[in-house]
Amino acid sequence: MDKKTRTGLFFGISTFAMWGVFPVYFKLLGSVSPTEILAHRIVWSALFLFLFLKCIHKLSNVKRLLRIKKVALLLLATGILIAINWGVFIYAVEQNKIIETSLGYFINPLISILLGAIILKEKLNLALKISLLIVFCAICIQIYALRSLPFISLILPLSFAFYGLLRKKVSIPSFEGLFIETLLLFPIALIYLTYLGSNHKSDFDFSATGLLLFLSGIVTILPLLTFSASTKYLRLSTIGFLQYISPTLSLLIAVFLYNETLDNYKLVSFMLIWISLALAGLNGIWRKR
Repeated sequence: MDKKTRTGLFFGISTFAMWGVFPVYFKLLGSVSPTEILAHRIVWSALFLFLFLKCIHKLSNVKRLLRIKKVALLLLATGILIAINWGVFIYAVEQNKIIETSLGYFINPLISILLGAIILKEKLNLALKISLLIVFCAICIQIYALRSLPFISLILPLSFAFYGLLRKKVSIPSFEGLFIETLLLFPIALIYLTYLGSNHKSDFDFSATGLLLFLSGIVTILPLLTFSASTKYLRLSTIGFLQYISPTLSLLIAVFLYNETLDNYKLVSFMLIWISLALAGLNGIWRKR
């Protein structure tokens, strides 16, 4: 293994490990409402990204992009989608449903494949069709077990898959894109936080909780920095494999740290999804050969 690959693996593993332990961070904010956490994450992410882009002299790109109406509207849509994703994730963590978030992020690549087939008219071979059918069976098991739709396990991958789909329509660097997304949502988030503060309902103060809310911006940006670094050294196929570190860590944290119950229905659903992912992965390897 050469030095570049080792460097790429270090950054790649670090990225997905950080995303995998996000539940621990947001569990520490369990006394704060999910909506306030989300608002703080948007505000501080926008401010820290502004400082970061100013330091690397990229703000001119942002001004140029904002002048293009189509780009601004697309990024407003992706900003809303990423806010939904963040909000549902935070809510799930606070409601002791980390296992459902893990299930959702395992499903995510397959949902992206499905959207590609439906919206972009990408052709699916037999292996991918079988993979999607297996995922459908896993979701049906969850519906039967819960007696309702597994909203968390569906909203997370759907919001992220649509986010990725829309971001493909505009070629924008990740940092500039996320800054514009959070910037467009910044006024709403700031108004909401001002309302909470003026009505003495805010949990933002000079305490550990206040510090964690403040740092939510850095926590959002840091994995993006390491991910950006990893893409310079690793093949996309390697990154695709590493992405499963995050939901795996989340699942382990849910079961062994927070004692969430992994019942038989959930276990069977996970096993079906893992089989589906393995089949899709082997299909990708076979097609490259």
